[in-house]
Amino acid sequence: MKTNKLGGKSMRVKKKDGRVQDFNPEKIKLSLEKVSDEIEKPFTGSDLINLTKSIEKTIKNNYEDLVSTDEIRKIVLDKLIKFGFTDIARAYDEFNKKFENSDNK
Repeated sequence: MKTNKLGGKSMRVKKKDGRVQDFNPEKIKLSLEKVSDEIEKPFTGSDLINLTKSIEKTIKNNYEDLVSTDEIRKIVLDKLIKFGFTDIARAYDEFNKKFENSDNK
């Protein structure tokens, strides 16, 4: 089992295809930036940081060492709505559905 720098277990992510990777909150941040920019409603730097930290905290508090990409998506959508970013939540959900459909072809 991998450990983080503080000696705790590293969070891992189970992808749709079964692969397991290290959890990287930067990927969430980048996807949120991309989606918000695409709908021309970019986040402020502080909004993006606060949102990403809240998502990461929820994941680490609710999952011991493994979380699925589907669970991450649900948490991201929930946080976007709770933070008041409903347009971005809608666009994020659509983006994920398109990505999912392209994976299933």
